[in-house]
Amino acid sequence: MNLYINQLQQKADFKEAIYAGDIFLNTQLRAARQLCEFAQESITAAFDGETRHQALHTLMPVEEFVVLVTRLKGQFTNSLRAKELILSFIDEIGVDPREYIFDVPRIRVVPNYDYLHAGVSYAYKPHRDTWYGSVDCQINTWMPVHTISPDQTMMINTSYFDVPVKNSSAQWSLNDWINNQRHKAKDNLKEEVRVHPVPLEEIDTAAELRVAGNTGDMLIFSGSHLHGTVANHTQHTRFSVDFRLMHLDDLKHNRGAINVDSACPDVGAGFKDYFHAHDFSNFQGIQQ
Repeated sequence: MNLYINQLQQKADFKEAIYAGDIFLNTQLRAARQLCEFAQESITAAFDGETRHQALHTLMPVEEFVVLVTRLKGQFTNSLRAKELILSFIDEIGVDPREYIFDVPRIRVVPNYDYLHAGVSYAYKPHRDTWYGSVDCQINTWMPVHTISPDQTMMINTSYFDVPVKNSSAQWSLNDWINNQRHKAKDNLKEEVRVHPVPLEEIDTAAELRVAGNTGDMLIFSGSHLHGTVANHTQHTRFSVDFRLMHLDDLKHNRGAINVDSACPDVGAGFKDYFHAHDFSNFQGIQQ
């Protein structure tokens, strides 16, 4: 398993390397920085002009915080500007946008753990995105909106890429999540009562990779990597942006990372949230 620094554009077979477990860190992508700048503008707008983003959890009761974060997430995820910047990213790395679809971009908000770690700021347990119904060819991107430290970031546990973990994905339904659970995030203030696919065995944390990046430093990795939220016990709220790409031909021919333990029964149920990268039209699924 390898870590490539600022080599995404130079490596023509980057997606095959990602499928094999390699990780890319790019710190010089113009589109990534612009996406984080747009995220900062969106945070300020959603919080009624407040620019002390990393101190927001100290400025209001958690109930108000949840209302404003809910507004922020909806406005950012559904904006045309965010989609345009994902297209700019695809153009910048030198691949054909007609060959890719993308998931709607997400802005994650992780305040101090004791203030809020459920619902709109759920601290994800170690998981693979495939446990949540994603496909094996999913390519993840992740970037901090502000400079962060190792105890604010997310972790990737590289030692489990090809090692099975006992988990509850077989009992978890993406359809149920989309139709009945996802919209209840704002109602979870103290504890997360929505069911997630989680490990059913203890995870060895010795091989956790924690990248403490600056604004727009982008990690690109397989959705099949075991990763999760580092519990934020600092006094700085962490904002991050992520989106997912899938290569259409790889999706059609079931190419991607190895599946060692994922058993979600309704893989691909979330495709209605995906868009064709070149024109933002809704993805209708693979036509056989």
